[in-house]
Amino acid sequence: MALIEEKYWVFDWLDRHRASSVGAVKLLLCNPVAIDDLRQGAETAIREYGKAVAPSESVLAGRGIDLSGQLDCFAPEWRKQQAQRLFNKVWHYFDRIVIEDSIAHEFALHRNDSEIPKWLLSHLEVLLYLRQIGAEPLMAFRLKPPPCQVHLAQHVGEASLSRVLRSENRVAKSLAKKAEVVLRPHRDGSISYALDLDGLGHTQWGTVPKDAATGLSDDQVKVVIVKRIFENFLAYLASDVRAAQKYNTPLGSAIPFHQTMLRMATPPSVADVAMRVRLPVLEGLSPEVLLRIRSDEHQYFDRFKTQLRLAIQERLTAADSGDPEKVAKEIQRDLIQPELNAIQQRLNAAETVVAKKSGLGIFMGTLATTCGLLAGAAPPIALLAGVTAAVAITGNAASKYLEEKSEVGLSGMYFAWRAEKHV
Repeated sequence: MALIEEKYWVFDWLDRHRASSVGAVKLLLCNPVAIDDLRQGAETAIREYGKAVAPSESVLAGRGIDLSGQLDCFAPEWRKQQAQRLFNKVWHYFDRIVIEDSIAHEFALHRNDSEIPKWLLSHLEVLLYLRQIGAEPLMAFRLKPPPCQVHLAQHVGEASLSRVLRSENRVAKSLAKKAEVVLRPHRDGSISYALDLDGLGHTQWGTVPKDAATGLSDDQVKVVIVKRIFENFLAYLASDVRAAQKYNTPLGSAIPFHQTMLRMATPPSVADVAMRVRLPVLEGLSPEVLLRIRSDEHQYFDRFKTQLRLAIQERLTAADSGDPEKVAKEIQRDLIQPELNAIQQRLNAAETVVAKKSGLGIFMGTLATTCGLLAGAAPPIALLAGVTAAVAITGNAASKYLEEKSEVGLSGMYFAWRAEKHV
C-alpha cells in the first residue's frame, strides 16, 4: 500500500492552537501548556526517527538549503533567502523535499534549556513563511542523524566518504594557502580566528586552544584551522548522506564545499544534475511565484520531468559525465533551449497563418457579398454567402492552429515554455 505523507506535526500544533501569525506564535510561546504540548510532539517525532517518506520523486535537502540554520545563519530572514535558493533548485523536477525537523532536533539537544522559546520562535517563523508561499504540500520533515566529530571515521565510513577523510591533510594544506585568515592571539595561549574561503558559504569563526597552537607558525596554525573546519563540514555531510540513505532518497547538496567532497567520493546522480538545470528567464522569481506556476501548469509537469530524467540518465552514461554542472549546462544547451525555440517557432507560424487567412477571409466575404448584390441576389442571401466564405477560410486556419497547439502541448518541454510565458 502506498504511503501518504502525513501533515507535519508542528503544523498540526499551530492549527490546534490557532496560531497563524508571528504575533500569535509569540503569545503562544508564553503559554507553558502549549510548550509542553509541543515538547510531547517532538518526543514522538524523535521516537519515530527513520519513518519512511511517501513514495515520490523526492530529494533530501542538504545543509545550506534544509532551512535548519545549521552550518549557516540561524536568523529567519536568512533562512527565507535560503528557501529562495532551495525552490529555485527543486521546483521544476521534484515532487517532495525532505528537510530537517528542526524543532524535534532542538528539543532533543536542549531538553531543559531556558532559551527554548527564543529558538522556537525562529523555527516557527520559517514554517509560517513556508505556509504563506504554498510550499507545505511539497515538504516532508524528518530528523537527520546528528553530526559527530568524535566518531567521525565511523560515520564517514557509513556514508561511503572515507576517501574524502583520507585526503584531509593534502586538501587542508592546499586550502590554507587560498584562505583569508585573521588570527587573534590571547594571553592564555589560545588563538581566535576568522576564516573566509570560497565554497564555505560564509565566514567561519572559532578558537584554537593553547595545546593545539603552541609552537606553531602562523601558516601551520592556518592548516590546523582548515583541518578543524574540514572535519566539521565533513561531519555534517556524513549526516546528510546517512539521512538520504535512511529515507531512501537522493541528496540535494548546495554548499560548494560539500559538492566538492561528494565528487571525490561518489558519481553524480540524476538528482545532482536536475538541481543544477536552470530555466534562465525564471531565475530570481520568488518561491511563491515559482510554486504558483507549477500548480497552474501541473498537467504538463510530469511529461517535462520524464523527458528531463531520460536526458540526464543518457548523459550520465557518457564517459566524461563526472561533473553534474557540466551535464546540466549541456542539457540546457542541447535539449531545453532548442525545444523551447522550436515550440515558439511552430506557434508563431500557426498564428501567422491564422492572421493571413483571417484577412483573406474578410476580403473574400466582402467580395462574395458585393458580387451577390451586383448579380441581383437579395441582401440576406448575398450576406449569407459572404459569411459562409469567411467562415470556411478562417475556420480552416483556426482549426489548423488548434491542431498545431495540441501537438506542441505533447512536447516534454511544453511545461518549460508555459512557465516562461508566465514571466
